[in-house]
Order: sequence, then C-alpha cells, then structure tokens
Amino acid sequence: MIVTSKDESLGLDGFYKESELPLLIQRKGMAVWNDGVVEILDRRKLPHLQEYINCHNTEEVAIAIEEMVIQGAFSISIAAGYGLALSAQNSITSMDGICNAALRLKKTRPTGLALSRVLDLCMIKAKNAIKNNLSVLNEIIKTTDAIASDLAMQARKTAQFALTKLNSGDTLLTHCFPDRSYVYLLMEAKYNNIMLNVICSETRPYLQGTKLSSWCASELGFNTYVISDGMGGALMKQNKINAFITAADTVCMDGSIANKVGTYQYALAANSNNVPYYVLRQSGPDMEYNNGDSVVIEERSGDDLLFIEGDRIAPEGVQGLYPCFDITPPELVSAIITDRGIFEPAKISTYKISKAFLDSQI
Repeated sequence: MIVTSKDESLGLDGFYKESELPLLIQRKGMAVWNDGVVEILDRRKLPHLQEYINCHNTEEVAIAIEEMVIQGAFSISIAAGYGLALSAQNSITSMDGICNAALRLKKTRPTGLALSRVLDLCMIKAKNAIKNNLSVLNEIIKTTDAIASDLAMQARKTAQFALTKLNSGDTLLTHCFPDRSYVYLLMEAKYNNIMLNVICSETRPYLQGTKLSSWCASELGFNTYVISDGMGGALMKQNKINAFITAADTVCMDGSIANKVGTYQYALAANSNNVPYYVLRQSGPDMEYNNGDSVVIEERSGDDLLFIEGDRIAPEGVQGLYPCFDITPPELVSAIITDRGIFEPAKISTYKISKAFLDSQI
C-alpha cells in the first residue's frame, strides 16, 4: 500500500512506507547511528546474508568504506557523516580530532565528491556548534540525518523525471549499482504500473550488478536478468535494449561523466546502436571539475581482480590492474537526469541556475 500521510513508518523520502522500499534504500539498508555506534549493512554479503558491521570509531567507518562494505556514492556519504560523528564523541570542545577524522574519511573514495560535501557541511555545523556552545555530536548527527532525507527526496524526484523517458515494456541495461535514483526509478515505475525488463551487468570484481542492482529489480517484481560485463553491446546490436542507464560518481561541467569502469565501452556501444544513454545524477554537476581530465580516478588493489570472495582465481604471478572508474565524454551521453529536470550534457552547467528542488540540498 502506498501512503502519503505523515507516518513514522515512512521512508526517508517521506512518501513510501519504509517496508515498501527495497532494503538497500531503507534506513537499515545503509548506515544508521545507534547510540554511539554506526551500524552498516555489509553489502558484500548480500543477497544471501543480512549482516551488519558495527563501527565504534572513525577509522572503522573509513575501513568499511574502503573495503566496500557499503557501496553507492550517496550511501557512502551518509556513512561518512556518521563516521565523523564518532570522532565528536571525544572532541566536544576542540576541532582538531574532528578535522583529522574528516581528512581520513575523505581519502577513502577520492573520485566522487558527495562524501566530501557531506563532511564539509558537517564541519561547518561543528564549528558553529562550538562557537555557540552547542553539542558538536548532536549537530553532526542532525545534519547527517537531514542530508539522508534530502538525498532520498532528491533521488525520487530524479526518478520521476527519468520515468518520462521510458515506456511500459522497455528493457533497461544498467551497470554497477546506480544507488538510490535507480531504485526509485523502479519504485516509480511500479507505482505507475509501468512494467520494465531490467538487465544488469555483473560488474566485476565485486559483482554489484549481480548482487545489488538485480536484487532491487527482482524484489519489486520486474523481469530481471544478469549478463556478463562484455555482453551488453551485442544485446544492443540485436535491438534488445531500449535504454542504457547508470549513475555517475562525477559529472563535469562540460557534461563528461565518471562512473564505474566499463561504462565508457557501454556508452560507445549505445551510441553505435542508437540506444539512448541516460545518466542519473540527482545533485547535478560538480562545479569543481571543468572536464574529465580534472577528475581523480581511484585505483584499487589489483588483488581485487585476482580473487573472488577470498578465493584466488588467477594464476600465481599474474598481476591485476584496477582503475575503478572511467570517463565518458558528453557526446556519448543522451541526457543527464537530475532533481531539477533533464539536461543535455552540454547544458548541464545551467543546473546551478535552475530552480532548486530542495533549498537545503548540498
């Protein structure tokens, strides 16, 4: 049942009941502050095991982010906010410990800026709290709570715009786990009786497509398929894909996007086969980046490619090479879909002068 009245059982978006949402966009499916402990759902164990990591200090949260316990740019940012709050438990009157904690958390995932923005806002609130003799801990928690709610509402609005690009019966291809906007797109499609077929690339090396993206789609009753990371282009050529949809860890002011490595080759295939490529980026462009050349591409340990869930699959002596993200140029992107509307990549810079959906968004 869909409800719109105020109810404490409503999800962060303020529209759907918490119990209606797929686990990954429920409160307990991300990171939760629980009486001095940050509880993070271990997404590496999904969908078969629902286990939580309890973090008691900032370093434990940082390690959880680095080790992919939590995945998805905006979900990670909420975990970071609560991780910063852990440092404030013993830093009520001094900013030194909090500043060091923020620097540590910012180093965990350098490509996307959502995490840094959440931490920067929390730092501003912390400094104001000290100036006004308020609890730094409470201010950081309150700020992170508000951000989580804003991001959920922003994601749902983005999904509503995205849905206007789709028709009932369409088959979507997605890559990696596109986080909240993707899940809300599925929620909105279901709410509006628009049936979709969803194809998820497996996404090596952590199999986010197989474990997370496909789970959300199947959980909501859509026909869902998993393919190898190299299969999408062939399906496009066979006219079996109506749209390619991803998130973006970074959107540059010229419309270039950084996303999970492999996105670029899918965008090339989509362009070659006249398949639209839609980028879900609820918060618009990153004004710090003029173009793709300025984006810091995170490189993870090559061991991630040599092992699957602890078991070595590559011969001894072989090395792994693992840049996490790649850059897709604007000419390969059909549209960037945000909470303020749908933008041509070349015009994404006008987002900042468009009417805001939420005044309090980051």
